[in-house]
Amino acid sequence: MTKKSDKSMNGEFLQPIGIPFNIEAMAGMNQKFYKMMMSCNEEIMNFGRNRLKEDLDMPQKLAECKSPQEMMGVCLGFYQTAFKQYTDEAGEITRIYRDMAAEAPEIFKSMPE
Repeated sequence: MTKKSDKSMNGEFLQPIGIPFNIEAMAGMNQKFYKMMMSCNEEIMNFGRNRLKEDLDMPQKLAECKSPQEMMGVCLGFYQTAFKQYTDEAGEITRIYRDMAAEAPEIFKSMPE
């Protein structure tokens, strides 16, 4: 029969491989950090949803073209829009991470030892 340990598993299994880990500390992290992570995830999901819609609309737009020049215009517009949207999204994600990094000292200061 296996004997159960009264000692709680507080991340001790990660410490031997050099990863400091403390469940209580993780649970005590600031809610602001979680809200920032949710904001980042929401931003990425919205961006992906919008880009996917544009990607899926592309075959229909191409099918409606009446000339090779019109087709080139549709393709050029698609890639210009995509490039701008990806660039803008990279800037937005960078802003979110920059805000998170600015908050990190305060978040980790509030964590229990």
